[in-house]
Amino acid sequence: MESQGNVIHQENGKYAISANSVSIYYGPFQAVREVNLNIETRKISAIIGPSGCGKSTVLRSFNRMNELIPTVRTEGEVLFGGRNIYEKDVDAVEVR
Repeated sequence: MESQGNVIHQENGKYAISANSVSIYYGPFQAVREVNLNIETRKISAIIGPSGCGKSTVLRSFNRMNELIPTVRTEGEVLFGGRNIYEKDVDAVEVR
């Protein structure tokens, strides 16, 4: 695993999904700030927290569903299979 500050990059398939410095905005409102999260392959994971803290927003970033909301902007990277699903040449429908 290669680490650059808080950013973790996938290596050797240990992580199914890695979120690196993910921030999500609804218009000018920043709903999620700098999330770094690794979900291990073949493990059960849970995201818990109080209502309105951004759990569902983060989960929707893993399949690019936030993009269906016109005012939403996502920054950072979400790696799946070692590839950033937010790269311009990645088809959002294919990700879903």
